[in-house]
Amino acid sequence: MRRFFSRQVAEKVLKLLGNDRIEVLDKCNCLNYTYVLIGTRLGEFLGIAYTPTEDLRAGEVGVVPKVEELPELVVNLDSLVRALGIALINAISHYLVMREGLRLSQGDLKSEILRFVKPPCTACFVGSITPVAEALRGKCSVYQLERRSDLRHDSYPDVDAPLIIPNCDILVITGSAMVNNTIDQLLTMRKDGAITVLSGPTAAAYPPILHGLGIDVIGSSLVKEPHSVIELLKLGAGYRLLDRRGLLFKYVSVRSTYNG
Repeated sequence: MRRFFSRQVAEKVLKLLGNDRIEVLDKCNCLNYTYVLIGTRLGEFLGIAYTPTEDLRAGEVGVVPKVEELPELVVNLDSLVRALGIALINAISHYLVMREGLRLSQGDLKSEILRFVKPPCTACFVGSITPVAEALRGKCSVYQLERRSDLRHDSYPDVDAPLIIPNCDILVITGSAMVNNTIDQLLTMRKDGAITVLSGPTAAAYPPILHGLGIDVIGSSLVKEPHSVIELLKLGAGYRLLDRRGLLFKYVSVRSTYNG
């Protein structure tokens, strides 16, 4: 069986979770982000993940996410089901951060990524990460790849990835690649020694697990007020609004901090 990245994350999260009881309290594929709310002995935690709106279908009903089915959810053929699976991973991961007392360094990838720039260099951004990409312009040759034509602007289509990624010293991938099932292909293309970054709220799986699977830097966020975020997501809110409202704890995690 092929060892899909997302499935490995799910399996490792469940292994670390052990016999702890997790109850799925609420879930929704909202317009911009999918969410799953869980109840635990430490309280409620909300995980969010990118909703692949291009795959929304009238008359189709997804599945109810179950913790024990997590490895299957994240490799489901339906990308909306995968989004629920990734959101559930992120919710459980937030619980694990609290249970394990894991200290995450508050920070923004836009400023932190400059630490890894050694000119001359080439950087590739996969997904809509324009603010971070702009921080590197003038210091690196910057390429952006975007799947969705409505978000592409000056970016290249993602089908050009094989022509660009193998030449890059820094590879930044949005967590949405775990939802649209492209992350394995992207990681396979990277050149030896390239710094690999996973970014965005969808990339909120338990950091030591991601580091153990070869992700060098993570720039993500945890939800601070689950019910406030749920109400906004139901109204179509996106990441920027949640950030402006102070509802997210943004962090940067670097691989050398952990043993994996």
